[in-house]
Amino acid sequence: MTLTTKPTMTRTKLLILISFLFVTHLAFGQNQKAEDMIREGVALHDKGEYQKAIETYQKVLEMAPNSSVANYEISYSYLAAKDYKNAEKFSKKVIDLNNGNVLGAYITYGNALDLQGKTKKAMKVYESAAKDFHHYLVYYNYAICCFNAGETDKAYDLAIKAITDYPSHASSHLILSKIMERKGSRIKAMLPLYFFLLLEPNSGRSAVEYQTLRNYIDHGVTREGEKNINVVVPEDEDPDFGAAEMMVSLSKASNSLEENKGKTDLELFAENNDNIFKVMGELKKDHTGFWWDFYVSFFYRMANENLTKPFSYYISESDGDEAAKWLNDHPEEFDRFKIWMNIPNN
Repeated sequence: MTLTTKPTMTRTKLLILISFLFVTHLAFGQNQKAEDMIREGVALHDKGEYQKAIETYQKVLEMAPNSSVANYEISYSYLAAKDYKNAEKFSKKVIDLNNGNVLGAYITYGNALDLQGKTKKAMKVYESAAKDFHHYLVYYNYAICCFNAGETDKAYDLAIKAITDYPSHASSHLILSKIMERKGSRIKAMLPLYFFLLLEPNSGRSAVEYQTLRNYIDHGVTREGEKNINVVVPEDEDPDFGAAEMMVSLSKASNSLEENKGKTDLELFAENNDNIFKVMGELKKDHTGFWWDFYVSFFYRMANENLTKPFSYYISESDGDEAAKWLNDHPEEFDRFKIWMNIPNN
């Protein structure tokens, strides 16, 4: 499996980088014409008119060839236009100029290299960036490169750093899930996937990852006839999570009990999640570390607040109308969940 960094390289996030990380104004702010042209280029880029944006930035660079903003913006538009060589060229110039927009340039530079198949070189770029910027986007993109290069342990450490730096970055949880899938740990692939779906419940990729989560839960449980259910618990390289692995399979197997007949698939999904979160929470009493202190603690608190049900429906929105209908029909439960999660009302 090869992953790309496209989900992170969005206009919104890069504008955040420019506006809040660097607090960078246009280097040639006194030149109103150039400033207006930059804004025009950004607007064109946002409409998907990358070539027109590039042509606009080229005119700016004729006036101010060493503008870090113009060089950065044109590199980003070249990246969006899949002209990776020019994205590499102009983002490297921003880094060499070293007078603003350097973090964004490092990310564009690394992406451009990785998308040309120059993964090892991209890793060196991110290694340099990590020395200057202790920032989740550096760690995340570096993790992607390491994952694609087969350096799974290094990718793991970087993904943890990214999440620790900014827990609300959905893609960092997703790459950690993929890393743990490769490592063969079902429960550790599930936990960040739950969190990813919490942060991004209804997108194109969340629909895919939701099914991945459901497949994890179903794994190892088969039925033979009316009464025989076979449960095979996957071996986990981390023995501390062995009981949790067993709980996942047993929760799924319990769906066939007489008492659960007539319940919908999503009702059973919510009950399974609640059982899993509570069992892991009880196991946490004897354990510490990132997985226990971040994921397990979070979901255990949620379960103890009786919020697993609205959570389960919320992350199931990409699967069809049943979840949306339940959320609409149970506004009090959903509102309580949103308040607990600090999710704004639409």
